[in-house]
Amino acid sequence: MRWAWAALAAIALAGCATGPGTPDPQRAADSHAGVGLQLLARDRLEAARERLERALELDADQPQALTGLGLIAEAQGDRQAALRYHRRAAEAAPDSGPVLNNWGRILCREGRVDEALEVLGTAAEADGYEAPEVPLSNAARCALDHGRRERAQAAVEAALAAAPGFPPARTVRAELRYRDGAYEAAAEDLRQARQGGETARNLYWSARVAAARGADGDAEAHAEALRARFPDSEFAERLRADEVVP
Repeated sequence: MRWAWAALAAIALAGCATGPGTPDPQRAADSHAGVGLQLLARDRLEAARERLERALELDADQPQALTGLGLIAEAQGDRQAALRYHRRAAEAAPDSGPVLNNWGRILCREGRVDEALEVLGTAAEADGYEAPEVPLSNAARCALDHGRRERAQAAVEAALAAAPGFPPARTVRAELRYRDGAYEAAAEDLRQARQGGETARNLYWSARVAAARGADGDAEAHAEALRARFPDSEFAERLRADEVVP
């Protein structure tokens, strides 16, 4: 679930606008939400849930608490609860880039692609949001996964214009280049993306690209790293099913 936790820093920075004029219950709700997100970022799900639920007891529309509970629901495989929490968060904070990013991401997972791309585009343009590359990369991934090649290309280039080294965007562009047969360029994108930390998706595509380039040793090394670090991931399963690397 690390892909979801990556959004937490931006969420925490965007929320909790307390000040001297903020009513005490609101300040307390924001504080509980902030602590809950910090706990969630450390994988302390149950402790995080307690804080986030306490925030909602004080403010039923606290958007960071709703988003945090949506992420917990995703981690636990409760798709309907995740959808419900992220929708409520977006309704409570319709101008928050981080909140809209998570709403758009879950919409795409539910197959509501047009709506997802619209929400992610709005997230990227939200005032004060300093990480537009996040929703833009999610839009590129969503478009690519649903066969919208031109939309994916435009979104990934916009993401890389905003943040040239952003690993998720580099990985999406590598997939696009792989499909074009531009294996060397894809390999370079994946190499640079891995500098930000290896992920199951990156290792899977690194193995596929290396195999396509005829670099069997590199392909096996990436495959072994995928099996060792992410043995239960969908990408480890895909690698076995593809039979690209023994």
